[in-house]
Amino acid sequence: MDVLGSTGQVLRNLSVAQNNLSSDTRALASGLRVQSAADDPSGLAIAETIHSKVSGLQQSVTNVQTAGNLLNVADAALNSVQNILQRVRSLVVESRSDLQSNGDLQNIQSEIETMLAEVNKISSNTSFNGLKLFDGSFDTSQATPYSVKQVSSPVDAASATRPVPSDYVVSADGLGTPGPLITLTGTGEPGPGAFVPAYIVFQVTGYAANAVDPDSGAAVGPGVYVKFSAYSTDPSLGGAPEMVDLSAVPVNSGSFAGSAYTAPGNPGLNLLTFNVPNFTQADVGASIAFVTTGATPAGTGHSLYVNDGGQEGTAVAISLPNLSTNTLGVSDISVLAPDQINFLNAPIGTDSSNLLAASSAEVKLDDALDKLSQVRSVVGAQSVALGQDANNASLTAVNETVAESQIRDADIGKTVTDFTKNQILAQIGTGVLSQIGIEANLLTHLLIGALNAA
Repeated sequence: MDVLGSTGQVLRNLSVAQNNLSSDTRALASGLRVQSAADDPSGLAIAETIHSKVSGLQQSVTNVQTAGNLLNVADAALNSVQNILQRVRSLVVESRSDLQSNGDLQNIQSEIETMLAEVNKISSNTSFNGLKLFDGSFDTSQATPYSVKQVSSPVDAASATRPVPSDYVVSADGLGTPGPLITLTGTGEPGPGAFVPAYIVFQVTGYAANAVDPDSGAAVGPGVYVKFSAYSTDPSLGGAPEMVDLSAVPVNSGSFAGSAYTAPGNPGLNLLTFNVPNFTQADVGASIAFVTTGATPAGTGHSLYVNDGGQEGTAVAISLPNLSTNTLGVSDISVLAPDQINFLNAPIGTDSSNLLAASSAEVKLDDALDKLSQVRSVVGAQSVALGQDANNASLTAVNETVAESQIRDADIGKTVTDFTKNQILAQIGTGVLSQIGIEANLLTHLLIGALNAA
């Protein structure tokens, strides 16, 4: 009987069963199939790579959620400023009434200035985690060029009696074709030279068979009087916010191009370059208005970058404008009747109405409110995009975690089965060894007895 050979085979099988049993025990205790590189070298490497990516994705979700909170703070501030400017615009509209006394206008102006100071306070103080949001630090806006746009004229009461719209003349070309009261020469910006932004109104105020030009004193014969008014709170305009000039233009004398007005306080500062149409007596009452805006520089801030993908280079940029009244263009609005100067910068009294000042303020406020709406739209879009990024990162992290789990985690059902099998094999192996030991003792006694008998 080959007892020793049988014993070696049993011991080898028992060792395998006990090793497997030990591995199954560790897997069941930890829930992991791969606990060290020895368990599955290539599997561990793959699992660690996936785990690193999952960790990045989970952190990116946190980053995005924090950025979303920042944008919520920004939108709340923008909403507050928008509400304030809506209130200021209501005050401006309220001021455009002959029922308001000078004292009433002063009170309205005081409230406007208080409200605008609050806008600057919000711009200066709104912050998130120590970051000032609207002080220009994150302003990456592009530079804007000089611009001029036509706006509704504040003096159009006579338009209902005219055969063409209030901003048109009856025969712009002298051949009976209606056309705009004023057209621009090029962009309307004279050059070279500095520029004074202004609210500008042209109005045909009357007709005379023997018109005399008030500036030159020259008789022009049958002609119309064209009033030019420019309102600007920029002190470069001259000695008062409103410039007024009245010119006599002969009727049916054809059109001419390249007329220009400069600032009364400094002829080197430009207001507008324009073309004049052919006038007729029927053009009395025509009126047209423009708003000119100077170029603005680009924002000097930088984008706020938020990693939204868990990897280097996957970042979203957040930009927020400077929210001060100066950058919004409403810092100097007024509803008070302005003092006036002529084209020589000589004082000519105070306007009997605040019409130009209030109209200019209303246009500026409308532009500022439009700008705020656009900014809020961008902020809202960024919030939605960040939310989608967070959802995508969360789903990717879940799927990557599943992939890691399939490599690293133990299959509990299979492991329990293997554990039970190996436990049984170990028990059987131990029992067999015991039986082999008994058989070896019997064999030894038999051999000794046989030898003694001999």
